[in-house]
Amino acid sequence: MNEQKSPFGDGKGLVAIVIIGAFFVFWQWFMAKTYPPKPKEMVAQGQSQNPATSASAEGKSEAAGIIPSADSKEIKAAPAVAAKVLHFEGQKISFNISSLGMGLKNVTLKTFTDRDNKPIQMAISEDHSLFEMRLNKSQQALNFELSEKAPGHYIGTADANGMTVVREITYDEQKQSFVSTVELKNPKDDAIDIIIPEKVHISEKKSFLFPSYDHQDFFVSHEGKNDLVNFSAAKENVRGEYKAVHLASVSSQYFASAILDESEITPDLVVTSDHARSEALAQLIYRPTATASTLKLSQTFFVGPKSIDILEGIHPDFAQIINFGMLSVLARPMLMIMKAFYSWVSNWGLAIILLTLLVRLCVFPLYMMSTKSMKAMQKVQPLIKDLREKYKDDAMTMNREMMLLMKENKANPLGGCLPMLLQIPIFFALFRVIGSSVELYQAPFMFWIQDLSLHDKFFVLPVLMGVTMFLQQKLTPTAMDPAQAKILAFMPIIFSVFMLYLPSGLTLYMLVSAVFGVSQQYFMVKDKSKGIVVAQVMPLKKK
Repeated sequence: MNEQKSPFGDGKGLVAIVIIGAFFVFWQWFMAKTYPPKPKEMVAQGQSQNPATSASAEGKSEAAGIIPSADSKEIKAAPAVAAKVLHFEGQKISFNISSLGMGLKNVTLKTFTDRDNKPIQMAISEDHSLFEMRLNKSQQALNFELSEKAPGHYIGTADANGMTVVREITYDEQKQSFVSTVELKNPKDDAIDIIIPEKVHISEKKSFLFPSYDHQDFFVSHEGKNDLVNFSAAKENVRGEYKAVHLASVSSQYFASAILDESEITPDLVVTSDHARSEALAQLIYRPTATASTLKLSQTFFVGPKSIDILEGIHPDFAQIINFGMLSVLARPMLMIMKAFYSWVSNWGLAIILLTLLVRLCVFPLYMMSTKSMKAMQKVQPLIKDLREKYKDDAMTMNREMMLLMKENKANPLGGCLPMLLQIPIFFALFRVIGSSVELYQAPFMFWIQDLSLHDKFFVLPVLMGVTMFLQQKLTPTAMDPAQAKILAFMPIIFSVFMLYLPSGLTLYMLVSAVFGVSQQYFMVKDKSKGIVVAQVMPLKKK
């Protein structure tokens, strides 16, 4: 009678099943960590909630249409003040600057459009303007006497409870950034804010397996470390407080508003999101003291695309707002390589294909060793079966002789899994690159693929990838029994479903990688394997 084998028995099949399972578990963890579905109200380490955020104070503030600050206990709405507004029209950006806080309104990025082909508008808020300066306690925007020295160059003077504030803002169209300098004359012990407002966009799931990769984040560089808080996916209000802040931004997937501080005093930061009002706010708080006759504050502002070239051109630290997480060591070089390929071929889809081929060529020696190991394992299976039968009552001897047999024939049961393991971090790194780099936003490839940052609307690439993986699986030598082979036959289907709603640029990478694997396997299976060296079985000597 033939013994019925379990599909989950020893061998490479079990290892592959474990790897696939681990891959999906890690993917769910990765997505939950990157885009958490329900962040709780949070306060930075070493800080505590101010009484101003209690239920009663918060209710009063919301009724007045004002977000509470870190220093205020109760805030009253200020009377409306007529604002002087100046307009700037550049080649890449247009905006209005208001005398109330010298903040920006109606900021429009003229070289980008959204998914509905409408111009990208930044820092959308009914109550606040971008980079607005205000008194922290009263939450009132400073009323500047505003003048325009030249297009994009503005100076304003305001009185803040006896403290004179002189602010100068200059827009550098070449660097696509603003330089802001503030002089406080006769400084008081009154905190001053500079704010970044933004409307919260609630993301919708595109697949039952995965959350949307659209997201909005607070990024904070403070006290020598970086924090990233996703507020768009939160079901509760988010709050955080940070000390000694150097860089702060409010970002969407491909665009950001950011402040880099280089002042004489180091500011703190309070970030909040209010889902009832669909508003997020980052408040950079300066706390001057009346110990000097003057105090100077200096910042660099950015509002625009999260392009690594633009950001590094302003200041190297700005590039930190493009967050690749723990895979930065892979993601940044991959982006640089893709940009180099793009400079040659002028098509991001072709650049991804060239990157895929480069990756596959780099791991080709490992695939050769893997294939040889799998062939050897396939041929020694009858001998392993004999050893198991012969030493079924002596596990120690059986394991020793099996190890000797595989060593003599250069067979490694885990050898076939190494290339797969190497592909996993590359896959996740490329996901972060495509999901965070504006270079691939609305980048066309060819035919129906007109946006590599969106999924293939006809699902052609995922289906072709599944078919190609199936062919590769058929060409791959295997030592597993039929039951295990049937289980692994579902892997192409699983990966096809997995890729349905991911960006088409990522699916293109997987398809080209699978095609390369089929071609590679087709030529390698023609190689005749060398003969098998049968290890001499030596029984244990009795003592």
